[in-house]
Amino acid sequence: VGKKGAGGKKRPNLVKRTTEDGVTFQSYRDGTLVTLTPESSVAAQKKLGADIIIPFDQLLPYNASPEEVEHSLHLSHRWEERSLA
Repeated sequence: VGKKGAGGKKRPNLVKRTTEDGVTFQSYRDGTLVTLTPESSVAAQKKLGADIIIPFDQLLPYNASPEEVEHSLHLSHRWEERSLA
């Protein structure tokens, strides 16, 4: 189910799975599944010559439960530790 983006048009949710290992997305170009790990995300940003590198962070909807927020916080922290190793 897509959410509404700019202009009120529905946009597909490209995130298919979030695990301890990383995030699996569906390509908007050809539909293939692509998995990014914290390590591969930072490596790609470095390869592009980014001045500011942003580690993975799990983004939750505004109505997430306190338990979901706590789980997400710890997951994001573990991802950050891995991306800095």
